[in-house]
Amino acid sequence: QRPRKLTIHGGDGNDYVFLLKGHEDLRQDERVMQLFGLVNTLLQNDRTTSENDLSIARYSVTPLSPNSGLIGWVPNCDTLHTLIREFREARKIPLNIEHRLMMAMAPDYEHLPLINKVEVFEHALNETTGDDLAKV
Repeated sequence: QRPRKLTIHGGDGNDYVFLLKGHEDLRQDERVMQLFGLVNTLLQNDRTTSENDLSIARYSVTPLSPNSGLIGWVPNCDTLHTLIREFREARKIPLNIEHRLMMAMAPDYEHLPLINKVEVFEHALNETTGDDLAKV
């Protein structure tokens, strides 16, 4: 099941936006936020980065059950998927070009042994530039 964007209208009149994730353990998201907190501490303690006020935006992680929860929505941000999709659409590159190349080489990809899956994946990587995000 895909995550869903959820807006909660607060009693204070404000809207609070979250990503509702189901069938996933949010402990990994919590650990990433802890890592971002440590990185932010390092950035604040370094003169160059603190002068430039560099930091990683953190978001709230609220487990609702062992396999679902809410993740705070960071406003004015795009997902990596959105950035890649818009970049590729503007250049008439199929969004799923890597997947197409993999299926062309190995239609039975899902049933291949791991070593063969790696070969097919590397083939797709070699046939594409892989620098979409760098060019955004």
